[in-house]
Amino acid sequence: MQTETPAPSRPAATGGLADAVETFRLPLYARLWTSNLIQFTCFQVLGLAMQWLVTSLTPSRSALGFVGFVQGGTSALVSPVAGVIVDRYAKRSLIVLGRVGLASVGLCVAWLVWSGSVAYWHLLVAALVGGVLASVLQPATQTFVVDVVGRRRTEHAVALNAMGSSFGSMGGGALAGVLVGGIGMMATYSIASAGLLVAAFLVISMRIRGPRANTERSSPWADLREGFAYVRARPPLLLAMLGCSMALFNGAITPMRPVFARHVLGVGATEFGVLSAVHGVGTFAMAIAITLRPPRRNLGILIVGSMLAFAIGLLLYSFAFSYAWALAVELWLGCAGQLWNVAAITGFQLAVPEEMRGRVLSMVFTLAQLGFVGVFAVGALADAVGDQLALGLFGAIPTLLLTLLLTFGWRVLKRM
Repeated sequence: MQTETPAPSRPAATGGLADAVETFRLPLYARLWTSNLIQFTCFQVLGLAMQWLVTSLTPSRSALGFVGFVQGGTSALVSPVAGVIVDRYAKRSLIVLGRVGLASVGLCVAWLVWSGSVAYWHLLVAALVGGVLASVLQPATQTFVVDVVGRRRTEHAVALNAMGSSFGSMGGGALAGVLVGGIGMMATYSIASAGLLVAAFLVISMRIRGPRANTERSSPWADLREGFAYVRARPPLLLAMLGCSMALFNGAITPMRPVFARHVLGVGATEFGVLSAVHGVGTFAMAIAITLRPPRRNLGILIVGSMLAFAIGLLLYSFAFSYAWALAVELWLGCAGQLWNVAAITGFQLAVPEEMRGRVLSMVFTLAQLGFVGVFAVGALADAVGDQLALGLFGAIPTLLLTLLLTFGWRVLKRM
């Protein structure tokens, strides 16, 4: 067992727009941010293209949900091991290999579409491989940001990265619709795959490889156990992780959004699209706000508090008084989700030493991926008790649990 290495203290930053601009102007960060923006956009294009392709192969709603279940479940299962890999090998190399791997998967699907031989099981395999690669790319990409800018500018760098992610998600969604409708599925997959290769090349051109923090020849399983033991022995980290586990309920919004649009609110496809767009506006607006004033204190409380805000949003959504009410709650959910994203990625990285960052952050991503369970569970519950009651329960349960966690654990969380 490795002895404890205290995490470096957090030097004060000047804050505000000037500090954010200064961070962006660092020699290599702008290049990294651009490559990440391209990656986020291509991820969104590939994801939406996959969903549309499934609907063209089968009318089954369960088949569409199962693709997401396979990818999310695979990523959740592999993430802890992926954290060990990130701590053992150069992060730049892992990012490049991950992006090239996903580009290869996309090009294979493009070829299958072009040849007319694409089948549903091909997409399940693509989702499985994509989940594995994504589980490595997520912690590698986020921890490499700190390697490039240094710990003093972690808050601004992560916030800027989140802004790029939000912009990529919104732009990628619109781009996917234009590409699929305008030039077809094969070309869409090809263009998105080419974009990932461009993103990989931008990282290759960077001189920073990312430190290999773990140089001891211990086994990967020993490293994995050490990571779990490190978190378990530190109550602030453990309580923050417990709060993150409530992401199990967050996945409910994905399948219930179209259900509420069609069956509860009685609106059409255009209004359904606006619901998703407003959620994206919330994530982007919060990313900008955090970029201008990143959180630096009480990050443990903020991690659990923002998860509580998201749970409250699910509960509010279940009332569905009107379409305007749903739009307001979508904006709330987007803001709360982005606040949790930045607080978790920043807080856990600053709270642990260099050699633990990959493993600890992978645990966070594993918990975040638990939403794939909620995707299926809320649908089954809605069939049994009704749409509004089902979503209400998925909001009320984490609201109660997170309120208790904050009430009795805020002093411990404050030490994170």
